[in-house]
Amino acid sequence: MHGKRALYSGEHPPQARGAGITVHCSRCAGATTVGARRALLLLAPSLHLPVIRPRYPSLLRCPGCHRVSWVRLVLRVTAGT
Repeated sequence: MHGKRALYSGEHPPQARGAGITVHCSRCAGATTVGARRALLLLAPSLHLPVIRPRYPSLLRCPGCHRVSWVRLVLRVTAGT
């Protein structure tokens, strides 16, 4: 549904099935959700220090601001019906 009907219908668009990662960036204070394939590319050059930095334990390039920063990663899994 598009246009005004989509705004006022009360129906929610179907969520995508599969897995993804939500990246919470300490530098830009944004949260960006990426799919499983992009997450693998994003995590390839990264550093994870959960004991030393408990709040933002991972150092990688933020997909939102495109700068290397400390981030918090949250795994998101959605099941289809």
